[in-house]
Amino acid sequence: MARGDGGGRDGRGEPVWRPVSDVDMMTAVVLEQLGANRDQLRTLEPARRAPHLLDDHTVERIKQVFGVQRDDLWLWVETGERWQAQDLNAATAAKVDQYVAAVEAFAASNTVILALADELAAGTIEATLAKSDLELGVETLVGALAQQANPFPDETLVQVRHPLVEGDEDEKSWPWLAGMVVGMVAPGEWEIVVTDDRLVEGLDAGGNPVYPVCCRAAEAIRLR
Repeated sequence: MARGDGGGRDGRGEPVWRPVSDVDMMTAVVLEQLGANRDQLRTLEPARRAPHLLDDHTVERIKQVFGVQRDDLWLWVETGERWQAQDLNAATAAKVDQYVAAVEAFAASNTVILALADELAAGTIEATLAKSDLELGVETLVGALAQQANPFPDETLVQVRHPLVEGDEDEKSWPWLAGMVVGMVAPGEWEIVVTDDRLVEGLDAGGNPVYPVCCRAAEAIRLR
């Protein structure tokens, strides 16, 4: 979307809106950026457990880059709204719906990254060094107690025992596969989404892979 010389919503000029004939290209661009955001999340996720490995400059740079991305999201959203307002044939309308779903997923990933950056900002090297011994001691104790209560918090990246072949009931032979914790469903039991590409069950409306979900006890889960 190029910009003209007028006054756009963000003060940087009125966009030159893409025609609906560009929907395939625009969807591909959004999905590519969504993939890049998910790669960024996978890179940042380990820092959630050890935020002191990052410095203020790195976290601020992340917030700056993805803040600009957030501020431009309205362009992608309004493009879809303009297309949906047109008199489209069924095939084109379906493609526009796929574009809109991809933009929604893209926006959601941006929100998660910025929220994680805010969370990490409180524990950077500089923030840790600025805390007193008492503050660090209390935080360490609270963290240890929380870890004992729930060793696998929501969204923790883990490995989980899961069969590669449907119907395989020999649990002792199940391999360790990549997964992510959805949440604790009962004391000592967690719901896990198994993110191994060999187990993809299909694609959602945004073209993203759908993975199986299972429930496992602690002995069938380990941190990555």
